[in-house]
Amino acid sequence: MEKTHLYLLFFLFIGLISCESKKESPTNKISSYPVLTLNAQKADLYVEFPATLEGIQTVEIRSKIDGYIEEVFVEEGSLVKIGQKLFKIDANRFVQDVNQRKSAVLAVEAALETASIQVLRTQALVDKKIVNSFELTTARNVERVKKAELNQAKAALSDAQSQLAFTQIVSPITGIVGRLPLKKGSLVSSNSEMALTTIANTREVYAHFSLSQKQLNGFLDQYTGRNMAEKLKNMPSVTLRTADGNDYMPQGKIQSLSGVMSRETGSANFRALFPNPEGLLWSGASAILRIPTTIDQAILLPKKAVFEIQGNYFVYKVGPKNIVNHTEIVVYPTSTEQEYVVKSGLHIADIVITEGIGTLSNGMEIKPAPISNK
Repeated sequence: MEKTHLYLLFFLFIGLISCESKKESPTNKISSYPVLTLNAQKADLYVEFPATLEGIQTVEIRSKIDGYIEEVFVEEGSLVKIGQKLFKIDANRFVQDVNQRKSAVLAVEAALETASIQVLRTQALVDKKIVNSFELTTARNVERVKKAELNQAKAALSDAQSQLAFTQIVSPITGIVGRLPLKKGSLVSSNSEMALTTIANTREVYAHFSLSQKQLNGFLDQYTGRNMAEKLKNMPSVTLRTADGNDYMPQGKIQSLSGVMSRETGSANFRALFPNPEGLLWSGASAILRIPTTIDQAILLPKKAVFEIQGNYFVYKVGPKNIVNHTEIVVYPTSTEQEYVVKSGLHIADIVITEGIGTLSNGMEIKPAPISNK
């Protein structure tokens, strides 16, 4: 009897535990998430390429002579006109050389004058048959030698004057002065690898960018034209986004394509020209060149539907039985304000979750909210 009571109490205890467990383990609730069914549509966007800016004229200023910098007439970033003085090199020895060459010219001119008088005198004596013609030939030869010596002396003087002129270094173009690595008192050499400065004409600025061989044909095929010149003419105006993230205005125009692929990079180089009336673009700066393009069969995704991991983009795609799986996608380098344009990884009619992606996990079952079409 006692054993029977014990068994009854045991099973009653187990039953109570089982009931409590059922109360503590409610049925898992399936959450509802808004979803989007993808379709194709026309999209206008920009394709972006990194670009390097360069003034239409960029000239390195170098010294043609050796010497010490006596004066620096400009400052970094200043605007200079063509022919304006930039530097003065110590000219003392060049002035002395010019004076010596001038003296040499005067001496040879005097000798030539004496030789010419001797020719006239000898000619008169020959005419009177006082001396023979050999004396006249000798006198004329002396005169020719002195003429040659005068030409040499004048050439040496001209060279010395040129060397003296090189002590005054002037700007060959109108533009902006770059860095001035050498100051007053520095020794400069005609063989130095370091330029005294750089002058950049930035009234107009080139933006240099490149496309790989794989990108090139697809890029050019977008534009009509029987040859490259016609295709370049039919390309749209392009814009620049500067390093501070602002769009530069006015717009520019793609002007030329290098006819040779770079062996080092396997790419073709393009050049776009931008007006720079206010001088806001700097030679040597970096920027992003933005080319407008239209995609007729584009898949657009709201930015809130996409998450990024280490530079890669993912979405949660709804599969059979409403099971979600994260799917990697590739987007175009640019996007619209609210959306990404999908390059690969998704197809028309795919269903993706648009909100609440932070609470999802791979393999999770969801309840799709009323499907909206995009």
